[in-house]
Amino acid sequence: MPVGVTLLGSFAVDVDGVRVPSDAWSRRQASALVKLLALSERRRLHREQVIEALWPGRPVDGCGPRLHKAAHYARRALGDRPDAVVLRNDMVALLPDTEVTIDLDEFLSLGRAALEQRSPAAAERALAAHSGGLLPDDIYEPFTTDAREAARLLYVDLLRLGAHWPELLEAEPADEEAHLAVARTRAEKGDPRGALIQLERLEQALKRELGASPGVEAARLRAESERALATAADRPSPPPQPSDCESAVRLFGRREVGDRIRAVLDHASLGRGIPLVVAGPAGVGKSAVLDLAAALAGRRGWKLAQAGSSAVESPWPYAPVLAAFSSLCRRHPALLDALGDDYRFEIERALAGKDLDWTGESGHHRLFVAAAELLRVAAAGQGLVLMVDDVQDADEASLRLLHYLSRCAVDERVVLVLAHRDPAPPQVHDVTASMVSQGGGRRIDLRALSGGASQRLLADRFPTLDPQAVDDIIEAGGGLPFPMLELARARVDGSGGRSAILPAAALRTFQRIALLGMTFSTDELLAVSDEPEDDSYAQLELALAARVVEPTEGGFQFRHPLVRESLVDQLPAHQRSRGHHQVADALVRLGHSPGRVAHHYLRAGLPSRAVPYVVRAVDTAGALGAYREALDLVDGVRQHAGPDHLPTLLSRRGDLLMALGEPGAVEAYREASRITTGTLHRLNRARLARAAAVGGDLATVRSALAGLDLQGDEADASLLLAQGTLAYFTGDLETAWKVATEARERLRGVDDPWHLVDLVGLHGLLAHQRGEWFETFRTELRRTQGHERLAGAVFDAHLCVAENLLYGREPYPEIVAEAEQLRVSAHQAGALRGVAFATALIGEAALMMGDLARAEAELLEAIALHADIDSVGGQAHSMQRLAEVRLAQGRTPEARELLDEALLLARWSTIGMHLLQRIFGTLIVSAPDPQSARAMVARAESTLGEPDQCWFCAVMLAIPAATACARVGDLEDAHRFLAAATRSVSHWGESSWHAAVLEAQATVALAEGEVERHGTLSREAAEAYLAVGHDGDAARCIAGVGVG
Repeated sequence: MPVGVTLLGSFAVDVDGVRVPSDAWSRRQASALVKLLALSERRRLHREQVIEALWPGRPVDGCGPRLHKAAHYARRALGDRPDAVVLRNDMVALLPDTEVTIDLDEFLSLGRAALEQRSPAAAERALAAHSGGLLPDDIYEPFTTDAREAARLLYVDLLRLGAHWPELLEAEPADEEAHLAVARTRAEKGDPRGALIQLERLEQALKRELGASPGVEAARLRAESERALATAADRPSPPPQPSDCESAVRLFGRREVGDRIRAVLDHASLGRGIPLVVAGPAGVGKSAVLDLAAALAGRRGWKLAQAGSSAVESPWPYAPVLAAFSSLCRRHPALLDALGDDYRFEIERALAGKDLDWTGESGHHRLFVAAAELLRVAAAGQGLVLMVDDVQDADEASLRLLHYLSRCAVDERVVLVLAHRDPAPPQVHDVTASMVSQGGGRRIDLRALSGGASQRLLADRFPTLDPQAVDDIIEAGGGLPFPMLELARARVDGSGGRSAILPAAALRTFQRIALLGMTFSTDELLAVSDEPEDDSYAQLELALAARVVEPTEGGFQFRHPLVRESLVDQLPAHQRSRGHHQVADALVRLGHSPGRVAHHYLRAGLPSRAVPYVVRAVDTAGALGAYREALDLVDGVRQHAGPDHLPTLLSRRGDLLMALGEPGAVEAYREASRITTGTLHRLNRARLARAAAVGGDLATVRSALAGLDLQGDEADASLLLAQGTLAYFTGDLETAWKVATEARERLRGVDDPWHLVDLVGLHGLLAHQRGEWFETFRTELRRTQGHERLAGAVFDAHLCVAENLLYGREPYPEIVAEAEQLRVSAHQAGALRGVAFATALIGEAALMMGDLARAEAELLEAIALHADIDSVGGQAHSMQRLAEVRLAQGRTPEARELLDEALLLARWSTIGMHLLQRIFGTLIVSAPDPQSARAMVARAESTLGEPDQCWFCAVMLAIPAATACARVGDLEDAHRFLAAATRSVSHWGESSWHAAVLEAQATVALAEGEVERHGTLSREAAEAYLAVGHDGDAARCIAGVGVG
C-alpha cells in the first residue's frame, strides 16, 4: 500500500492514493512527528533526537509518554496501522516497511541532477516538481530549518539555470544578474523606461545590503537607456553628475562658520571625537553648511556618512542613521572586510526593513554596538564625518542611537554633525543639549543673512536681476537664503513659484507623492498617481523640468524639504486625509513595510485599518529596540482593535513599557491578562510577576503566579524565573532550590532562553549559601562532559555566584586553593570550559589579594582558553578583570582597549545582562577625567534598558556611576544611582559591596559640602571593608578622610 507525503507548498499524506483528511492531523504533535521523520534520512531518528526536536529543553526521561502519545495519534491518522510509526531499540521510524514517496526527495533528486548536468530542460522538470516552500505553516519550527534552506537554495539555482528571472527576483529581490536580465530584455524590446525602472529596483534592493551597489554592467545599461529615452523624447541626455570632490561649495556671509568647522575637524583629527550641532530657522541654509562641512572633510581625505530624516516616511526605526552607514559602505566597501559578521548581520537586519519577530525581551544593544563598531572601523585612517540633516524629524530610536554614537566617538577621529530647525522638538533639544554640555560638542546657530551678504548671494546666482528687484526679494525673504533664491528664480522665470509651473493634474499627483516623504521610486509614483502610466511619466518630466523634484540614487527626491512641505501645506485637511488613505493603499499593493502603511492609515484617520499593520510593525520595532515608536503605534490603535488583534497588542504594550522601565508595565500586563488565553495568557502573567518584582511588589508577584503550572510551552522559562525570584526574595529557599533545579534540568545550551541561564545561576547561589558551591561545580563538570554548548551555558550561569564568593568573607587563599583543585578536576575530565572558568577565578582572587603578577598571568591564560573554546562571555569577563589589573598597574590605555573589546563580546553573550554593567562600571573608573567619566555614565544609560540589568550586578555600575556624577556636581543623578546600589546590595549576603556603598555615600556627602558626614561614612566604610578582609580598600577610605 504505497504512501505519498507532501511537504512542499503544504503538508498532506496520501495512503493508497486517498488523501488523509486534514482534521485527522488535529493533534499538532502527531503531525509534527510525521513531518520530522519525513525530513530525516531513511525516515528514522534516535529517540532522543526526536524528543529534542519536538520538546526542546524538556528532560528526555519525562518525555517518553509524550512521544508514545504522538506516535499513537500519528498511527490513527494513517489508518490505525501499527507499523506507521515504529518505536524500537531507541529508534523512531516512519513507515519502515512501506513504499513511501516524498515530494521533497523527488525535487532534491531532480534538481541536483539538473545542476550537475547544467541542463535547462532538466531544470524545468525539477521546477515542475516544486509546488511551493517547505512546510509553509511550520516556518518557525527549528527542525525544518536545514531542509528549508537546502530546498530554497536549490530552487533559486534552478530558476537561474532556467532563466526564470521574474520568479528569481521574487525569491531573491537583490539578485543583480536577474535585475540586469530583465532590464536588458526591456531595453532590447524598445522600452528604455522599463529598463530604467528595473535598474532603479536593483538600486533600492542593494541599498538594504551593506556595501552593495550596482556593478559596471548596470551603469552601462543605465547610460544606454537614458540616452535612448532622451532620443525618444527629443531632448538632450542628462549631463553627468559631479562627484562629491568636484562640487564647489560657496557660502555668503558665513566666513566664521567655515572657520568653526575647520576648528572642529582639527580637534577631531587628534582622536577626540566631537558632535557638531547646526541649527536655525527653515530656509536659513543648514543644508548648505552641511555641504561645506562635507567638502572640507573630503579635502582632508575623511570618509563621509550622510543622510537626512523625514517625519512622514517612517519606513523603519533608525532609518536616517542606517541610511548614512549604508551610503558610507557603498562608497567604501572595503570597510566591511574589517567588520565582524555578527555586526554586519545586525545592521543589515535593521536596514532591510523586513518583518522581524520579537520575543518581548531587549535586544537593541546589539544594533547599537554594531553601529559603534562600524563607526570605529570607518574612523580609522584620516577620520569620519557622520552627518544627519533634519533631525527635528528623526524618530526617537534614531536620536538614542545618535546619542550613543556620540559617546562612543570620544576617542575616535569622528565628527558627528546634526542639523535641525529651530524651534526643535523637546526630545531633539534634550539630545543635542546633552551632546554639547556633556559630550564636549559645538553648536552653530545660523541667523538670517545681512543685507550685504544677501545682495552678494543674489548677484552670484542671478546676475541679471535689477537692484530694485534684489531689494524687494531681500525684504520679502527676510534674509533667509532659500526663500530669497526661490523668489529670485520665480522672478527670472516669470512664474509664481515651483508649484505654479505644474498643471493642475500634475500638482495633485505630486501633492500626494509629497505625503510619501522626501524620496520616492517610480513604482511608488505609478501606484499613487490617478493618471494612466504614460501621463504619469509626462507629469514626472514636468516636475523634473520645474525643479520640483530631481533624480537621486534609487529614484527621485524633492529638491528641498521646503518644496515638499509647500506642496503638502497647500492640501486642505480633508484632501490630505484622503491622500494618506490612497498612499496607504498604494503601499499595501507594493508590499511596503507595515510600519509605513500603518503610519499613513493613522494619518488618514483610519486606525481600524491600521491595526493589522501595527501588529506586525510593533514586533519589528520591538526587535530593533525602537520601543517608544512601537508604544505610540499601539496606543494609536488599541481602542479600535478587535478580538483577533487586541490580546497581542495589549501584551506587547506591557512588553514595551517593561523594556522602557516604566511603572505602567504592571497595569498593562494586568489588562492584557484579562483578555488573553493559552500560552499568551501564561506569558503575560509571568511577565506581570517579573514587572511587579522589579518594583518590589511581592504580593502582586504571588497573585500573578497563583494557579500557574508548567505546561511545556514557551511560557515555562518566564514562569520558572518568576517563581524562583519570588521564592528567593521571600526566603523560601527550598522552593527556590526546587525551581532552580528544574531549570537546570531543562537547560540544553547557549541558545536557551536567558531565564533558564539565570535560574541556573540561582541554583549556584543557593549552593554557595549552603556551602556546597565547589562540590556542585565539580558535579557540573561531570554532567556536562562531552556537551560543550551545555557546559558553556552552565559555566556562564555561575558567573554571579563566583562574584558573590569573591566579594564575601571567604579568605582569598582558600578560594585560590579550591579553584586550583577545580582546575585539576576539569583537566582530568577533559572539560575545557571548566579549566577556563577555574583559571579566571584564580586570576580574580589573585587580583583581590593584590598579587598583580599572578592575576595578570592567570587572566591572560583565561582569555586565551575562553577564546579557544569560543566562549565569548568568559572571554569578555576575563578581559574586564585583566583591565582592572592594567588599571592597578597604571597602564590605563591598555585597560581601555581591553574594556572596549570586552564590551563588544559581551553584547553577544548569554550573560550580557550581567557583563555589561560591570564592564561599563570599569569604563567609568578608567575615564581620564571627571567629565569623561560622567559621559561614560550617560553612554551606559543610553544603551542599557531594564531587561539588560541584573539585580545583583547592578551595584557594579551604580557605585562608579554615583561617584562620577558626584564629582561633577550632578547630585540628583548621584543620589539616584546610590539608591540603585542600595537596592542591589540588599540582595547580596555579607560582602564588600556594602562597604563600597558607604564609600560612595561618603563621596556624595563631600560633593554636597558635608565634610563631617563624609568623614563618618568613610570610617564606617573602612570598618565594613575590614570585616570582609579588604584591608587595602579600608586604607583608601581612611586616607580619604584626611583629604576631605
